[in-house]
Amino acid sequence: FIIPDGKGGKLLDWQTANHIPWGVLLLFAGGIAIAKAFIVTGLSQVIGDTLSVFTVMPVVLLIMALALCVTFLTELTSNTATTTLLMPILAATAISANMDPLILMVPAALSASCAFMLPVATAPNAVIFGSEKITVDRMIREGFVLNIIGTLVITTICYSMLS
Repeated sequence: FIIPDGKGGKLLDWQTANHIPWGVLLLFAGGIAIAKAFIVTGLSQVIGDTLSVFTVMPVVLLIMALALCVTFLTELTSNTATTTLLMPILAATAISANMDPLILMVPAALSASCAFMLPVATAPNAVIFGSEKITVDRMIREGFVLNIIGTLVITTICYSMLS
């Protein structure tokens, strides 16, 4: 409302502001705030120590389970918030289990970008849904298949490169 657009007008008018998906923006901001709180309070370290018991699984299953969990977690939270929250936890988990942190962190980072099912998962999903040309049912159906394919690809590549 205040910032000029360089053409004699304002960068944002009220009509445009009314069409911004404020709920999605607040969801992203809330996720980032929660992730920061996990780190500051030390909860990330506690969770990491607790999760280290799962590192006795075969590495390929650990990578697949992690990729699948992160992929579906980012359907409900922003990928930025998810990675901000999980990276310190996964690093602490790997260190507690005497593993290379990359074995857990790389698949999680890649999987966080594979949320294709819900509008709140990523900004591009929200934009596509906002066009009103794609229904949530269709996004869920087709996104689920993409999520499974993404998990399999990430598992295969990460296991091949990191093990």
